[in-house]
Amino acid sequence: MMAARLPTLARASATIVAVAVAGFIALQLSLPSNGADSTSAMYSVHRWWYMGRASGFVAFGLLSASTLLGLGVSSRVFDGLLLRPWVFDMHQFLSIFVLAAMAFHALIFLPDPYAQFSIVELMVPFASAYRPLAVGLGVIVLYGSLIVTASFYIKQWLGQRGWRLMHYASFALFAGALVHGATAGADSHQAWAQIVYLGAGLGVMFFTFFRILAVRRQTRSNPAAAARSTAHAGPRTVSGSRA
Repeated sequence: MMAARLPTLARASATIVAVAVAGFIALQLSLPSNGADSTSAMYSVHRWWYMGRASGFVAFGLLSASTLLGLGVSSRVFDGLLLRPWVFDMHQFLSIFVLAAMAFHALIFLPDPYAQFSIVELMVPFASAYRPLAVGLGVIVLYGSLIVTASFYIKQWLGQRGWRLMHYASFALFAGALVHGATAGADSHQAWAQIVYLGAGLGVMFFTFFRILAVRRQTRSNPAAAARSTAHAGPRTVSGSRA
């Protein structure tokens, strides 16, 4: 029992540290560029706004990483470099952190006297007076991510086909998060923010095309094996690959 808990504890600790470091970097980038202003920014009335902006980039980074790991499982692109059970476990594990980061990103704006968001504006799609389409899209991504993450734990009721179809929504969720960040974010005009969005978008596109080509190649060589590998590797498939 203790031996089984150690890898989970190690993953949790490593992920928390990585998220903390990413959050610190994003916060520093989101603060005013002037040195004097940056020093006092976190003690100003705008501190909630700065933390909201930074947490948005952390949430987007976690969602991008989870999406890439999911593509890595289904396309086997990481085979030979990383164990598929580890890749799947991290994919599932990160999905929980994605939800936490998204919720923090949305709710941290509540105490901000500058933005003056209400809970309805932050949690109901298109209810915000500030860029309603962009903010509403972000709310939809939050709820969609909650549903996809929950599917990990109700797969026995969904079945393999239903679980796979639900996970296809991850592509739309990633695209929605990308559009939300690019159109609602106050830092979207910054060069570093554009690099983040462009890099994540190109990365997901590359691995998506890699997965499509891998499935086609496998279909030509072994149709039966291709049919089994079109889905993300579920818990049973991954556990079985340990043997």
